[in-house]
Amino acid sequence: MHMNRSSGPRVACRMRSREHVVTVLSCLSALTGLAPGCGFNRDDGWLAEDVVTLADAPPAIHGGTLLVLADRARVMVGDPDRDRVVLVELETGTTRELPLARPPSGSHLELGRMIEDGSGRVHALARRGGFVIEIDPDTMTEIARREVCDAPRGLAYEAEGDRLHVACADGTLVTLGPSRALDRRVYVGGDLRDVSVVDGALLLSRFRSAETVRVLADGTVGEPRTLPPSQLSSPASPELEQTYEANTAVRLVGLPSGALVLHQRARVGPESVVRAPASTYSYSSRPTSDGFVTWQDPCDNAVAHVSVSVLSADGAALAAGMPLRRGVTPVDLAVSSSGRVAVALAGDPGGRYSAGPQVISAVVGDVMRSPRSRTECLPGEERRRFPGQVVSVAFASETMIVQTREPSTLVIGEGDRSHVIALGGEPVADTGHQLFHMDLGGTIACATCHPGGGDDGHVWTFMATGSIRTQTLEGVVGLPPYHRAGNVPSFEALLRGLEPQMDAPPLDDARTDALERWLAAMPATPRGISATPELVAEGEALFAREACASCHAGELGTDRQLHEIATGTALTPPLAGIAARAPYLTDGRALDLEDALDRHAVEVTERERDALVAYLETR
Repeated sequence: MHMNRSSGPRVACRMRSREHVVTVLSCLSALTGLAPGCGFNRDDGWLAEDVVTLADAPPAIHGGTLLVLADRARVMVGDPDRDRVVLVELETGTTRELPLARPPSGSHLELGRMIEDGSGRVHALARRGGFVIEIDPDTMTEIARREVCDAPRGLAYEAEGDRLHVACADGTLVTLGPSRALDRRVYVGGDLRDVSVVDGALLLSRFRSAETVRVLADGTVGEPRTLPPSQLSSPASPELEQTYEANTAVRLVGLPSGALVLHQRARVGPESVVRAPASTYSYSSRPTSDGFVTWQDPCDNAVAHVSVSVLSADGAALAAGMPLRRGVTPVDLAVSSSGRVAVALAGDPGGRYSAGPQVISAVVGDVMRSPRSRTECLPGEERRRFPGQVVSVAFASETMIVQTREPSTLVIGEGDRSHVIALGGEPVADTGHQLFHMDLGGTIACATCHPGGGDDGHVWTFMATGSIRTQTLEGVVGLPPYHRAGNVPSFEALLRGLEPQMDAPPLDDARTDALERWLAAMPATPRGISATPELVAEGEALFAREACASCHAGELGTDRQLHEIATGTALTPPLAGIAARAPYLTDGRALDLEDALDRHAVEVTERERDALVAYLETR
């Protein structure tokens, strides 16, 4: 038995030769009795590895860092960990590297999406630098850097008009014309993620809400489209159902007359149990039980699952995509010329200690099909494994190409015909970074609910806790206390409480410290912009007049103190990046900033409220 300092005995689930059989039987037996600590991704050899914390903290994984050039003979690889791009000749395996200078802040560029324009130039987003980098792949030289916005996220090339389109997290769509000078800015709405040219217009996705928005050639912004929820039943108890709503649209890939979107879904409402547990709840994939099994996810997922949904040209969902089985930390999506679909998952670190899927592929026909039952998972899944953590996937015609992070490689092809191209570079293994992204045992990672170190915007409801919105981690790790009620005094205490809920092994002090240090080193949230900039100054003055800073103090916008509010005692939430983080309040009851202000009972006129909203949008 492992002993968890705060949650009592844990069942050991190490998988070793003869011991493997005995222990698996013990784990299966323990599951029926609700014993924590028996996730099936638990060959725990990584717990014995050395703890490494890099002084230069590597950025969170966002994927989309592979670009197959138009000649189908070369691949451009973006390397966010090492601030470089690498050009790979597929036939010979020859590589050429272009190191990229960091911004004046000294932070990583955090390279993101890349596209090729009509002249063969490559354009790469610097997510943290705020600019687009133009590169000549023939000479592997940097041509220019063009500032676009504080937080660029999506990138597309429109051959008609020779224009680049950049989707920014602050809600703006920035277009660069043929000379690559600014052509226009259109405010679409906060938390933009990807942009793609589809059927003569632009289709954009929003990250946390998984909404899509169509923007016409004249700049007209359409109404947002939402992805449909899904309902799942328990194989053991078919009468029990759970509803899951779409969130965190990770990747949008355009098709000739539509698009595919890789996203998660998160559970809505309380646990489906016959008798409500008095004081326990679980985020993990283990069955929810009160002495007997009452709920088990049909696809072996936890309270969130990964799916691929098919969209029409205007962003409407054609079908509610079926869940992938045991997918954790989705980071990338690719489609081949014949309609093969591949999903990259970073929840498994790769190598000899892993058991979960790293790349799942299917055919677009299965992805488009509606489920025949409420227990059906995506059919026809093919699963592939790799020696390192997978961060991106692409196709050169029908050849699958996979990028791994550590070691830095490209894996070209599949099966016996696959081969590995080493990309070199300094080691970037960091224990905190690995722990944050990986499936710790319950088919769930920290990154499931806190992608990129932030939050998924979801409101969770548990019988033991009531409704609670996922809290952002950006900027607050290292500033205790934690949780909505501020009743968790340290990061260690936070993890000790989460381990049984995530079905994770108890992390030792060194690993706990490594995770805390990595999260504390994440850069601050970029400031947003307002849809009504003319009101921002008025709003800032009102913010001061109403003494809002007495609680929402400093650059982060929180005093990290407890205050009595209508729903009880709560820790002041941060304001930084608030425009992208709807819904609001600790239980998510306020759907927008206007609603949140009304619930604060601040006596202001309608114009003053609009001014406060405009100012908050820039925090």
